[in-house]
Amino acid sequence: MNMKLTLWQWVFYSASLFVLLLIFSAYFAPEMMVAITNQVWALCGW
Repeated sequence: MNMKLTLWQWVFYSASLFVLLLIFSAYFAPEMMVAITNQVWALCGW
């Protein structure tokens, strides 16, 4: 098995899990999601 492919799979799965956790946490803590969204907008220069 190619180790580099496995590493990238772990990175992809970890990032996907993080995004899903953020989405589901929006239902329990909407003010946190608003704060994260505002931070992303600020980092992007909008």
